[in-house]
Amino acid sequence: MSNISLVKKQIAAHLDECMALDGVSGCAVVSRTGALMEKRIENCLSAPSFAAMSATVIGSAEAAASMLHFSRPASVFVEGDDGGIIVLSAGKDNLITVIINKSADIQSLKRELAVIANNIGEE
Repeated sequence: MSNISLVKKQIAAHLDECMALDGVSGCAVVSRTGALMEKRIENCLSAPSFAAMSATVIGSAEAAASMLHFSRPASVFVEGDDGGIIVLSAGKDNLITVIINKSADIQSLKRELAVIANNIGEE
């Protein structure tokens, strides 16, 4: 098995872990440049566009934090009436972005996702 195939299998396993969490309705692993690596998102959503926007959201948060001399944010949470989006750093080059429904326990979910993001970053 090639290294690329192994990495894809590992990412797929992490996304399956995310989808098993209460409140998660979709997720993706994205490069910091916005390239979609793997997804578990409904087909009605443009996953490549969503990936690019997710990278832009965390990139903007990092730029704002830098201007304030804050450390790089580990995550960004976008909250809406119907649910939200959590974008987390997953190592130096990757992000994990998660679509959540309004019933999600945000704090618990962020802790569980941080573990998954850390595992992705270590691979």
